[in-house]
Amino acid sequence: EMNSASDDIIYDLSVDSGYYLEEENEYTFTNAKGESRKIIITGKRTKSAKCNITKFSLTTPYKVEGFVNEATKEIYIFTTDDLVGFSAEAEAAPHATINTDLTVAKNYNDKQTVTVTAHDGKTTCTYSIVKKYPTKIPQGFRSASVRMLFNIDPFVKLKFPEKVPLEDPAMPNIYPSLAIVDGYFVVYLADGSEPMYCDLLTGNEIGKANFGGLDIAAITSDEDRNMILSSHADPKGTVVLYKTKSVSEAPVQFHSFVNDTDVPVGYNIKVNGNIDDDAVIILSHEGIAGVTTTAKYTKIVITNGEVVSTETIDLSGLGLGWGAAPTNGAKVVPVSNKPDTGVMLCYYSDNTIHYIDGNGEKLASRNLADFKVTTNYNTNIMEAKSYNNSPYIIHFTTSHFPMWGIGPQIRLFDGTAPTAITKAEPILDASYDADGYPVIDWFKQDFQGCAAGDIVMGPSADGFKLYIYYVDYNAGAIGGFVADCIDIK
Repeated sequence: EMNSASDDIIYDLSVDSGYYLEEENEYTFTNAKGESRKIIITGKRTKSAKCNITKFSLTTPYKVEGFVNEATKEIYIFTTDDLVGFSAEAEAAPHATINTDLTVAKNYNDKQTVTVTAHDGKTTCTYSIVKKYPTKIPQGFRSASVRMLFNIDPFVKLKFPEKVPLEDPAMPNIYPSLAIVDGYFVVYLADGSEPMYCDLLTGNEIGKANFGGLDIAAITSDEDRNMILSSHADPKGTVVLYKTKSVSEAPVQFHSFVNDTDVPVGYNIKVNGNIDDDAVIILSHEGIAGVTTTAKYTKIVITNGEVVSTETIDLSGLGLGWGAAPTNGAKVVPVSNKPDTGVMLCYYSDNTIHYIDGNGEKLASRNLADFKVTTNYNTNIMEAKSYNNSPYIIHFTTSHFPMWGIGPQIRLFDGTAPTAITKAEPILDASYDADGYPVIDWFKQDFQGCAAGDIVMGPSADGFKLYIYYVDYNAGAIGGFVADCIDIK
């Protein structure tokens, strides 16, 4: 079509005239004044000379993103992983052809090359693929690096036991807890089934963790990949804590204390720091179903690898109180490895994140209605850790009613200033629903009757990656995220 500038008359040349654009095609152009002149329209096809690679990643056995440096025609693989036996994939400029077969497994520990031919058939580019030992950004993780590792059905993939208490009230409760240790993550249900350790990248079960025949109620892990295990104790009973850095070696005891309260404790344990250095461990006490609620937790302070104090604290004076584990209890978490920094907690059906400082004052609260979280969710799962010089607070909601379309949600907050939880928006989310809130896919659509779960985060052994794992028993979902602190500049 052609446009006359004087009066916007459009001349349609789209009708097939039997001509070809590569030939000289003659037309008569008449403007609004009736003035005519001959015009010739011809075209010349020029194929693109662009042959640049726009994206590159290793894909199998797992995905590692590459960074394309167009100036030097190099693709950097920033990782400390062993890259033997990887295949890859790439995207190039439009109509360009990648000549190298990237599906062939190669040793990317060594330099490899990939060649691209442009659409013109003559211009080529060759890129070197180079594994580089990374440097870290000053703090925190790189937001562009966040990706989901897997999200699987634990009832199928991990053979979770079915529990329908309305049909079989004799079935034990499910108390899921997670830990990162020995290059694996450990899943424990405290229901009589064996603890299993799973692949960090795929979630597949590798084997059964060795708990040494101990009667364990819950597990967690610190920032140095120590797994901490807790026994359970009724009032006046003794809680024993164990530790290990291995899935195959039995844990050893490192602390015990008498539960000198009127409520049980042991199913909910969280830690911040490194128990071989400085750390704070918190065990949240549990209410007794149909009898009493509680607002108590026990704080254990570790300095230079030694337990220096064990103290039970009661928050009932702040108007707080929660019910029995696993569904209606609270997971009180220490917001740092310093005992005077305070704690954060949330529980059903208060559904409010509270920050309590080291002096026992409630300095901030955020009701989860801000995130459209209703009483259809269980909100008692939290975790707090530091990674690459930055503190983080993670909150995970599980589902009471998966059959109503209620699925798990995950949010990670900047924990630099704990009081900012009242206004800070999440910095890590999964997929989003129609209202813009994060939702994780789940696989159970029937009622299991135990809206329990856990979440844990921790660094890789080299400190470059941050792993996050979660489990929602009721909705049937277990999965993981990874992020890194690699400086790609």
